Amino acid sequence: MRKRYSGMKQRGSAATSDAGTYDTMPLAELLYRYMWPFWLLRDASRGDRFVRAAAYRHNRRMRIYLPGYLFRWTLACGLSLWLTMGLESLSTPAPGLPDVFMVLAAAAGMLFTAGVCVIVVTAYLYLYLCRHPT
Repeated sequence: MRKRYSGMKQRGSAATSDAGTYDTMPLAELLYRYMWPFWLLRDASRGDRFVRAAAYRHNRRMRIYLPGYLFRWTLACGLSLWLTMGLESLSTPAPGLPDVFMVLAAAAGMLFTAGVCVIVVTAYLYLYLCRHPT
Protein backbone atom coordinates (compact mmCIF):
# COMPACT_ATOMS: atom_id res chain seq x y z
CA MET A 1 0.00 0.00 0.00
CA ARG A 2 1.36 3.41 -0.97
CA LYS A 3 1.68 6.07 1.65
CA ARG A 4 0.66 9.57 0.72
CA TYR A 5 3.26 12.22 1.38
CA SER A 6 1.91 14.40 4.15
CA GLY A 7 4.81 16.81 4.38
CA MET A 8 5.67 15.67 7.90
CA LYS A 9 8.93 14.03 8.86
CA GLN A 10 8.94 11.74 11.85
CA ARG A 11 11.76 12.33 14.31
CA GLY A 12 11.35 10.18 17.33
CA SER A 13 7.84 10.79 18.63
CA ALA A 14 7.50 14.40 17.45
CA ALA A 15 6.52 15.35 13.92
CA THR A 16 8.17 18.37 12.35
CA SER A 17 6.86 20.14 9.28
CA ASP A 18 8.77 20.14 6.03
CA ALA A 19 9.33 23.56 4.43
CA GLY A 20 8.39 22.40 0.91
CA THR A 21 4.90 21.08 1.54
CA TYR A 22 1.87 21.96 -0.48
CA ASP A 23 -0.01 22.92 2.68
CA THR A 24 2.08 26.04 3.25
CA MET A 25 2.53 26.92 -0.41
CA PRO A 26 0.82 30.11 -1.72
CA LEU A 27 -2.14 29.53 -4.02
CA ALA A 28 -0.44 31.17 -7.02
CA GLU A 29 2.55 28.82 -6.78
CA LEU A 30 0.26 25.84 -6.28
CA LEU A 31 -1.68 26.70 -9.46
CA TYR A 32 1.59 27.29 -11.29
CA ARG A 33 2.83 23.81 -10.35
CA TYR A 34 -0.54 22.23 -11.13
CA MET A 35 -0.76 23.64 -14.67
CA TRP A 36 2.81 24.39 -15.83
CA PRO A 37 4.74 21.18 -16.66
CA PHE A 38 8.09 22.83 -17.26
CA TRP A 39 8.87 23.49 -13.60
CA LEU A 40 9.66 19.77 -13.29
CA LEU A 41 12.44 19.82 -15.87
CA ARG A 42 16.04 20.99 -15.65
CA ASP A 43 18.07 22.75 -18.31
CA ALA A 44 20.20 20.11 -20.02
CA SER A 45 22.03 22.57 -22.25
CA ARG A 46 24.18 24.28 -19.61
CA GLY A 47 27.20 23.17 -17.65
CA ASP A 48 29.81 20.58 -18.35
CA ARG A 49 29.10 17.12 -19.76
CA PHE A 50 28.32 15.55 -16.37
CA VAL A 51 25.90 18.31 -15.32
CA ARG A 52 24.07 18.06 -18.66
CA ALA A 53 23.89 14.26 -18.37
CA ALA A 54 22.51 14.51 -14.84
CA ALA A 55 19.90 17.06 -15.95
CA TYR A 56 18.90 14.83 -18.86
CA ARG A 57 18.55 11.81 -16.58
CA HIS A 58 16.41 13.91 -14.24
CA ASN A 59 14.21 14.98 -17.16
CA ARG A 60 13.80 11.35 -18.25
CA ARG A 61 12.68 10.44 -14.75
CA MET A 62 10.18 13.32 -14.70
CA ARG A 63 8.66 12.44 -18.09
CA ILE A 64 6.10 10.15 -16.45
CA TYR A 65 4.24 13.22 -15.17
CA LEU A 66 3.88 14.86 -18.58
CA PRO A 67 0.76 12.93 -19.74
CA GLY A 68 -1.12 14.25 -16.72
CA TYR A 69 -0.21 17.79 -17.70
CA LEU A 70 -1.26 17.05 -21.29
CA PHE A 71 -4.65 15.95 -20.01
CA ARG A 72 -5.06 19.10 -17.89
CA TRP A 73 -4.12 21.37 -20.78
CA THR A 74 -6.44 19.50 -23.14
CA LEU A 75 -9.32 20.06 -20.73
CA ALA A 76 -8.37 23.73 -20.35
CA CYS A 77 -8.21 24.16 -24.13
CA GLY A 78 -11.58 22.47 -24.55
CA LEU A 79 -13.09 24.80 -21.96
CA SER A 80 -11.50 27.80 -23.63
CA LEU A 81 -12.79 26.78 -27.06
CA TRP A 82 -16.27 26.21 -25.67
CA LEU A 83 -16.12 29.63 -24.00
CA THR A 84 -14.96 31.23 -27.26
CA MET A 85 -17.84 29.76 -29.23
CA GLY A 86 -20.37 30.62 -26.53
CA LEU A 87 -19.26 34.24 -26.22
CA GLU A 88 -19.18 34.63 -29.99
CA SER A 89 -22.77 33.43 -30.24
CA LEU A 90 -23.80 36.07 -27.67
CA SER A 91 -22.26 38.83 -29.77
CA THR A 92 -24.70 41.30 -31.29
CA PRO A 93 -23.02 44.02 -33.31
CA ALA A 94 -24.32 47.50 -32.64
CA PRO A 95 -23.20 50.47 -34.74
CA GLY A 96 -20.79 52.77 -32.95
CA LEU A 97 -20.36 50.63 -29.82
CA PRO A 98 -17.62 48.12 -29.09
CA ASP A 99 -18.91 44.58 -28.78
CA VAL A 100 -17.89 43.31 -25.34
CA PHE A 101 -18.74 39.68 -26.06
CA MET A 102 -16.61 39.67 -29.20
CA VAL A 103 -13.63 41.06 -27.23
CA LEU A 104 -14.12 38.38 -24.56
CA ALA A 105 -14.40 35.72 -27.27
CA ALA A 106 -11.13 36.94 -28.80
CA ALA A 107 -9.43 36.77 -25.38
CA ALA A 108 -10.68 33.21 -24.84
CA GLY A 109 -9.49 32.33 -28.36
CA MET A 110 -6.01 33.62 -27.54
CA LEU A 111 -5.99 31.48 -24.39
CA PHE A 112 -6.96 28.50 -26.54
CA THR A 113 -4.10 29.23 -28.95
CA ALA A 114 -1.55 29.54 -26.13
CA GLY A 115 -2.85 26.28 -24.64
CA VAL A 116 -2.42 24.47 -27.94
CA CYS A 117 1.20 25.69 -28.04
CA VAL A 118 1.81 24.31 -24.53
CA ILE A 119 0.24 20.98 -25.55
CA VAL A 120 2.46 20.71 -28.63
CA VAL A 121 5.66 21.49 -26.74
CA THR A 122 4.77 19.14 -23.88
CA ALA A 123 3.88 16.31 -26.26
CA TYR A 124 7.15 16.82 -28.13
CA LEU A 125 9.12 16.74 -24.88
CA TYR A 126 7.37 13.59 -23.76
CA LEU A 127 7.98 11.79 -27.05
CA TYR A 128 11.59 12.97 -27.23
CA LEU A 129 12.38 11.86 -23.68
CA CYS A 130 10.71 8.48 -24.30
CA ARG A 131 12.54 7.82 -27.57
CA HIS A 132 16.05 9.01 -26.70
CA PRO A 133 17.46 7.09 -23.73
CA THR A 134 20.82 8.86 -23.67
